[in-house]
Amino acid sequence: MEKMKNYRLAVDENGSPFVLNSKGSIDFGYITEEMNLPPAPIRIAEGNESYGLVHMINNHSEQLAEWGFNDIPSFVEYVSAHFTSIKESHSNSYLLEVNAERNHTLFIALSKSMEYWKVISGGVFRSKYSRNKKKVYSVPAIRMPEPVFQAKVPASDDIQQASSEASGNSL
Repeated sequence: MEKMKNYRLAVDENGSPFVLNSKGSIDFGYITEEMNLPPAPIRIAEGNESYGLVHMINNHSEQLAEWGFNDIPSFVEYVSAHFTSIKESHSNSYLLEVNAERNHTLFIALSKSMEYWKVISGGVFRSKYSRNKKKVYSVPAIRMPEPVFQAKVPASDDIQQASSEASGNSL
């Protein structure tokens, strides 16, 4: 990945620059009330060396490319849409994880205004990294509906033909 290549930015109502996702929105996903955290959208700011897009480009872009992500926004969009658990991290931050062989993880924290969850950092980590962190939320397992037994009812013509064949008459 090239440094700061073709990243689309937009400013919010406060003039803060945020990265746009593939749909042209600054909202990459959502934390909802049922997740035991304040509900708000997930956003990634342009940031600096400590957080956001600049931090992730400088510190994690090569690793993410090795895992098949062409750019930082595609990784943020993937994790924001598919996370399977939220765990406490440190200093009022949380981990959004897509649990796999290695966890695809975003570090997020609620903005000072409490209007959005900002992406601090992210990467691909061994599952041991967060094993002992307190789980705040797990995506419920999707239950497949029980199969419904449907008896095959023959058409009336089939019944008449079967009855005639049984009695030795042909139609």
